[in-house]
Amino acid sequence: MNKDDYEKVATILKERLHKINGELIINRTICSHVSHRRPGLEKFAFENDVVVFVGGKRSSNAKALFAVCKKINNNSYFISDISEIRCEWFSGASSTGICGATSTPDWQLKQVADEIKKLCN
Repeated sequence: MNKDDYEKVATILKERLHKINGELIINRTICSHVSHRRPGLEKFAFENDVVVFVGGKRSSNAKALFAVCKKINNNSYFISDISEIRCEWFSGASSTGICGATSTPDWQLKQVADEIKKLCN
């Protein structure tokens, strides 16, 4: 989650609970790796015609990072495996960016790039 949005929600909740004499305990659990990558991902998604995001389907960090890409570039696609690549995604595109979650290994990103070149060129 975006840190600013998180703080806005926390402030609203505090204000509402204060009015009814309630107490709110906030545990800030935003992953710093995710929040620090947001500006770079926004720029990356803006600069590419197509974005292929590689990550685990169950990873909350991957989902959050992919959402950043998708918000900026509607031609962003989330995959976990090269079998999910669809050549029609790249029709008319002059640039494709491949990125991943914080835990996505470089070898997997390279594998995705190689598969796109092999299948879709």
